[in-house]
Amino acid sequence: MVSRENAVILLFMAAGLTLAYGGRVVTSLSDTVLIGVLIFVGVVAPQLVIGSLDAQVSE
Repeated sequence: MVSRENAVILLFMAAGLTLAYGGRVVTSLSDTVLIGVLIFVGVVAPQLVIGSLDAQVSE
């Protein structure tokens, strides 16, 4: 069984990769911007969401 944390991470990882690849194909954004998007969506956003969900559960 997949834990909630792993499901959130996998969802955001897939979204980050899709945005980075789509941004590469569709737009003319620089690699630096696309790497920033990938890191934010794939690393930072899941941590914020998991922290928020954990805070709601502990209340």
